[in-house]
Amino acid sequence: MAAFHIPEHVHESRGPHGGTVLLDARTGQWYAMNGTARALWSEWRESGDFDAGVRTVAAGFPPALGERVRTDAGQLAELLLQRGLVSTAPSSDGSEPSPRRRPERRAGRRFSSAPRHDRSGATAALVVALCLLRLPFGVTVRMVAALTSRCPRPATYAQAEQALAAVRRGARRYPGRVACLELSLAATVRLALAGLGAQWCLGSADDPYRFHAWIEAGGRPVTSPSDGELTGFRKVLSV
Repeated sequence: MAAFHIPEHVHESRGPHGGTVLLDARTGQWYAMNGTARALWSEWRESGDFDAGVRTVAAGFPPALGERVRTDAGQLAELLLQRGLVSTAPSSDGSEPSPRRRPERRAGRRFSSAPRHDRSGATAALVVALCLLRLPFGVTVRMVAALTSRCPRPATYAQAEQALAAVRRGARRYPGRVACLELSLAATVRLALAGLGAQWCLGSADDPYRFHAWIEAGGRPVTSPSDGELTGFRKVLSV
């Protein structure tokens, strides 16, 4: 079988109980793998060699199960290829992407806490977020990255908390679904419209598998009381 490569849009989070969660940043789709699948994935990620990975993992099982491991590995590899979670070709230049740098810009508009301004800004941000989430997820991620990269100042925790609260209030008037994904993205957009940067984060937790989205400012997750604690959630993607 051809050599494997892990595309840049695949983000991984290892659980404490032996499983692994993958996030496809193009589609927003999550995938959970058990311990054996995780072992195979880890070997393929490190070596890029299907056969070598199968031999290494099969060595941990009784000889009678070796053929079963190879059959299961072939099925797993086929599914990963079909879903675009592995590829058989590296990037065009074979290099890793350089870290994104935030351009230096003049100070943006002051973040106002005036109720009327806050309400209109939050409503606009919610509309923008809902529109962004109707796009292919990979496009959404790139557009959010472009938007936040233009913010001249990082948001403080208090400013991010205020933006999230304003978006929550605005969401009460929206008749459709507004949950953590929509709220966190809207708060990120709300801050960006004021020239303030925050991180939009997606993560997972285990036993049972759960998925969540939130924002971070000043290196701290910003949540509302109704969100509960983020204990147990691991950040998989940060924009």
